[in-house]
Amino acid sequence: MIRFIIPTANRRPPVSTDMTQAARILPPDADGTLTSMAKGVNDVLNYYIQVADTKASIFIAGSVAAASFLLMNFPTTLGARVLYVTSAACLGVALIMATLVVLPRLPARSGTGSVFWGDIAGCSGPGEYRDRFGSAALGGLLDEEYCTLNFYTARILEKKIRILRVSILCFLTGVLTALPNHLLNA
Repeated sequence: MIRFIIPTANRRPPVSTDMTQAARILPPDADGTLTSMAKGVNDVLNYYIQVADTKASIFIAGSVAAASFLLMNFPTTLGARVLYVTSAACLGVALIMATLVVLPRLPARSGTGSVFWGDIAGCSGPGEYRDRFGSAALGGLLDEEYCTLNFYTARILEKKIRILRVSILCFLTGVLTALPNHLLNA
């Protein structure tokens, strides 16, 4: 599970839209239809990322609220203390995991793409970006750049959802182990 949390330098995939990755199977996108479809897929992926980030934000707030409310009194008996510590640990892990979902990724960039924000920001000025974008558009290659971007965006989304699932499970475990202590000491 830790491999989904801490990326290593060797595992960090480029999210760049570098156009030199593989031979093109499709003909150039002369009328823009393929680019529009690929952009639509990108919009859907970005929507799912927003949903995952929103859910994670809710679990960040929920973990803090649950810990503040359910763990107000430290118990005196050993069994209750074990439940208390287990609950606090689970809610803490849920908080950390949900925060990891929301933290933005800073992927590698090639500096040659024209749709990935990192490649655009790597341009020396608006003229260089305009020329790069124009070259990709005239060559009918924007769809290919979007397809590459979509692939790496889907990988980021998959990682976010896996971490979010762990956060949700830790949150539920924390709340369920805190409830007996809270009900007995209320």
